[in-house]
Amino acid sequence: MKKLISLLLILIMSFGLAACNLTPEPEPVDCELYPTHVDCLEDEEPDLNCDTDPDNELCVEEEPADYLDIYYINDFHGAILPDSDQLGMAYIANFLVTKKEENPDNVIILAGGDILQGTALSNYYAGYSTISMMNEMYFDAFTLGNHEFDWGLETVTAYFDGDDSNGEATFPLLGANVFYEGTSTIPDGIEPYTIIERAGLKIGIIGTMGYGLESSIATSKITGYEFAEPVAIIESYSYHLRTIEDVDMVFVVSHDTGRINDGVAALSGDYRVDAIFNAHSHSNYAQTNLGIPIIQSGANGEYVGHVRFSFDENGMLSGYYAENLDFYDTDLFHTQNTTVQALIDTYQLETDALFNDPLLVAGDDLSQGELTLWIARLMRITTGSDIAFHNIGGTRTDIEDGDMINLGVLYQVWPFDNIVKTVWLTGAQINSFKAGPGSFYDTEIEVFDDNTYYKVATNDYVFDKDYYPFVNGEYPENTGLLLRDIAVTELELQAILYDSFLTTNDILSGSLIPDDDQPIFNARD
Repeated sequence: MKKLISLLLILIMSFGLAACNLTPEPEPVDCELYPTHVDCLEDEEPDLNCDTDPDNELCVEEEPADYLDIYYINDFHGAILPDSDQLGMAYIANFLVTKKEENPDNVIILAGGDILQGTALSNYYAGYSTISMMNEMYFDAFTLGNHEFDWGLETVTAYFDGDDSNGEATFPLLGANVFYEGTSTIPDGIEPYTIIERAGLKIGIIGTMGYGLESSIATSKITGYEFAEPVAIIESYSYHLRTIEDVDMVFVVSHDTGRINDGVAALSGDYRVDAIFNAHSHSNYAQTNLGIPIIQSGANGEYVGHVRFSFDENGMLSGYYAENLDFYDTDLFHTQNTTVQALIDTYQLETDALFNDPLLVAGDDLSQGELTLWIARLMRITTGSDIAFHNIGGTRTDIEDGDMINLGVLYQVWPFDNIVKTVWLTGAQINSFKAGPGSFYDTEIEVFDDNTYYKVATNDYVFDKDYYPFVNGEYPENTGLLLRDIAVTELELQAILYDSFLTTNDILSGSLIPDDDQPIFNARD
């Protein structure tokens, strides 16, 4: 009986709640008066006649792109400021940004290595000043060069580690054949390739280092890394890109003088490459090899490389051409990009007092060779050595008559942070090394006795090569003296006595190595 009463109560309550929630049915919409009301719209697709309505977005088919432009720089060496034939970053930026913004889907912008190291305004910021400008210039990829190792690889890869606190590039760093020594593992921050979609195409870009370029890097900076033979690696990645990633074109950007070109150009089928971008030798060429364009675009921002691929109405490749553009080829190189120039102004303001204070005016044209011999003489005297060596490649440019020499100029002449080292070698070792190719040295000794020991100075780049005699000599010493710093000190002294700098001026710096630090080996027997 209780269950029956409970059931009746539940039914009564349910009917009551239902009565409270009753709402009247909505009135139907008069679709003649309100044809656009949601209740009046029909769900089925409207009739479409593309013959009578060709501009309807449903009728317009995406047309294949008729061209693809690739712009390229290599061996820029931090040439941020214009100088002689060097365009300067703000002017290159005006050209590249204009081209990109005019046709954003038809432009790729690439860098071929040795981009960061070489001038005071880039070196002072360990390359990030240059990276920050490249970020504003729509770069799509950057292949490592040997001089990206000059501060230690980890300095440059930090800009590609995803950590905004240390500064980040907006484009990838490529190096498909850069491995930890004895492995096939690519260091963090480096990618073997990148894929870009432009002009309705998927484009794979493989970056590689030149084979054997470890010898172009200071031993202390390359230890633990190696560069594998690139052609086989390019072949493998090209196949992967075409068969797995389904790309339409493959480009190779290699910090290589052209040694790889024949082998890469000969690849065919699913291994084929459509263009090669070279670097390292600072050459200026745009040529063809087995039907593909190959280009290298000088150095120090004197040129911007340009490769154009043309396509027919069916999207098939119909032709290409390659060229290197300089100041006279377009008015776009005559105007600065304001955003990049503002960055340059900021960096210059921060460093002006450091780099632009005058030291001494050049009293004559001073060649790269003369400056190499002079820095060798300065090393010899400041270390109290019998002979000093300096490699011609460690001196990067000339100084012209009348140039005001300052720290910024010295960064251009000796951009590498080379440390002076000394060691004792036999006359036989010295005579053998002197006779080698490209040996620049300074000494007052006319004949080195084979069986006598002599004190020798050189920079750490030369010293640390294990195929040279220095690392196996007696009493090796790292003086801690930075090559560029001893040049600054000497010019400051010469400014007191001389009106101008000549390499024939007397060296005024004395030995910076105390006599009591000289080993007993001073007996030379």
